Amino acid sequence: MEFPKRMLILIRILVGLFAFLTSYTSFADIHGILTGTTNYVGRGYTKTQNDFALQGNLDYQHESGVYLGASVSNINFGDRQFNDSSRVEFAPYMGYTHKLADDWHVDLQWTRYLYEGKIFGQEVDYNEFYAFLHYRDLLTLRVAISDSFYNQNNVTSDYELTGRYPLTEYLEISTGVGYSQVEKVLEYDYLYWNTGITWRYKFVAADLRYMHAFEATTLIKAQDPANWQYEPEVIHATFVFSLSVGF
Repeated sequence: MEFPKRMLILIRILVGLFAFLTSYTSFADIHGILTGTTNYVGRGYTKTQNDFALQGNLDYQHESGVYLGASVSNINFGDRQFNDSSRVEFAPYMGYTHKLADDWHVDLQWTRYLYEGKIFGQEVDYNEFYAFLHYRDLLTLRVAISDSFYNQNNVTSDYELTGRYPLTEYLEISTGVGYSQVEKVLEYDYLYWNTGITWRYKFVAADLRYMHAFEATTLIKAQDPANWQYEPEVIHATFVFSLSVGF
């Protein structure tokens, strides 16, 4: 299958940018990770129809606190009946991290989600803005706002709290709970949570996670063929295994 031209251009830009950065900075500031996962789950619903995903991320961090990078993943939104359905999600991002106190720091981040095709026949590229509050490596509070989620001209928000605790030098348990206010775009809001264990050794990590989500609200939509058709089901009692290799 021919790789989508638009996505190829984006990846070339990303590679060129990081080549430029590495010519002026230490290689230690560049971090990359490749992950294989049994399911690409985002905030209570699957982006791969409960199927496998191969994902990559490249990140550059400057001593000033500025960082930038991009991630890429295969996707399947269940719209293969459309000839131009998107198969790749590409998300460049940039942000700034600031230390508030010895144990606290905050991140502000902008991410642009790009798709080489359409979702249910519609252009869906969109922006999302994040604020992260971190307490050591133990707690993270995330707030996300999109001005036009999936390019559907509706403002949405997401709130998530994640806790982590190291059991040994190599093992860590973690759990998270979140609430996604996306009813006007995806039919209902999502209340979701997860818990799991992560094993890390040098540049390899394996994660086994239990995920569950609930429909928090229901919006009755008018049956208009022109309306947005993407209405993903919530994740019910799902185990997801991921294996990552990074530097």
